[in-house]
Amino acid sequence: MKKSIRYILNGLILPVFVVDPSRKISFMNKAARQRYSEAIKGQFFNEVINSETCLRALETVLDGEPNATADVTLQEVVPTSFRVSLSRLDSDKEPLPSCVLSFEDVSHIQEAEQMRHDFVANVSHELRSPLTALTGFVETLQGAAANDPAARERFLAMMAHEADRMARLIGDLLSLSKLQASERVAPTDPINLFNILNSISSSLSGLADRKNISLKLNFSNCMPMVIGDSDELTQVFQNLIENAIKYSTKETEVCVSFFPPLEGKSHLCITVEDRGDGIEPSQIPRLTERFYRVDKGRSRNQGGTGLGLAIVKHILIRHRGWLKISSQVGKGSVFAVYLPEASFKS
Repeated sequence: MKKSIRYILNGLILPVFVVDPSRKISFMNKAARQRYSEAIKGQFFNEVINSETCLRALETVLDGEPNATADVTLQEVVPTSFRVSLSRLDSDKEPLPSCVLSFEDVSHIQEAEQMRHDFVANVSHELRSPLTALTGFVETLQGAAANDPAARERFLAMMAHEADRMARLIGDLLSLSKLQASERVAPTDPINLFNILNSISSSLSGLADRKNISLKLNFSNCMPMVIGDSDELTQVFQNLIENAIKYSTKETEVCVSFFPPLEGKSHLCITVEDRGDGIEPSQIPRLTERFYRVDKGRSRNQGGTGLGLAIVKHILIRHRGWLKISSQVGKGSVFAVYLPEASFKS
């Protein structure tokens, strides 16, 4: 192989092998040597890549086909999916062709496709449930309850509840789609976070009172400004504080606290702490997944769509901030929001 071709192949980020007519490795580029450190020149290729699909494609090319592709999954540190592209390599010095194989890691593509499939399945399920309920109520009102005023009122109330649930779900789906489309563009406006937190706390005081929960506010109007979008940050803290009230044990307290940036750091912190049942450590990493619920029945009874924390996560990504969740079973949870402080030149 010419020296210039070797330089080109070594510059590629994809692992590349050249396999000679005897099925032995005659060349590995730098990426292949790094990924398959135990492979050596002159080794049979099937001792390095043990995949029937890949080996069949290799035989096809060595038997005369100019090109081939193969989709394979190899057991590396974790199972990894590759799209293998194979091309015949003719040489004036050799009567039989060699084969060039390049390995493109497509695991992320398959994971994204699986996520899309799961998302569509979840949306279909979440919408089908209230639709099924509505259909049943309509049939009941058209039949046995048609002339029963009390039953009619009861079923109409349940239909309104299910319709409202569908409207919330569709609204959250639209919000999530909009956020994902715009999260690369960070907000630039200075926002008074005190006004947002104070307004949300006032609006949720009635909900807290109904559960005999004390809403404790550990912040003042001396809080620094943050860079953000007022509506989106309202959505973040509305979601977190409302959830804290809903899932707290009666006659406890929910604390909303402010912490200034640590020395040398640019992000301030707002925490929402509840005294609820707490969350198992294994469940915490999944809380911001779309439609993931710790307790599905309880979440639906509380009016949740399963998208609230996913929306919070994407809003904070757009704001160049993040969410940290800590919890102890039986003691409660803390949701900490980190946001960049606005800085002004005097």
